[in-house]
Amino acid sequence: MLKEVEKDLHIPKDKIIEKGVKYFLEIELRNIGIEIEKLAAKHSVDSFEGLWNKLESGEVSESDCFDDLSKLEFLELEKEKVSSLLKKAE
Repeated sequence: MLKEVEKDLHIPKDKIIEKGVKYFLEIELRNIGIEIEKLAAKHSVDSFEGLWNKLESGEVSESDCFDDLSKLEFLELEKEKVSSLLKKAE
């Protein structure tokens, strides 16, 4: 498929790959952001830190939020990685 696009559109393979990687990273960043928003909204916070603060203050119990807290931490780290890669791709 790559060769066909390269031939039919007269775009070098490297340029197609570069744009494809950038597009992939943009979509991945958007998807991660959506997942973070869903989890954060569930607990009326805006981030891992917000949920952690609620846990520390006793507003939520560890059993109520542990899975979401872990997911938020993972997703925020992934968001940083993808953002960093996207900056390099620009």
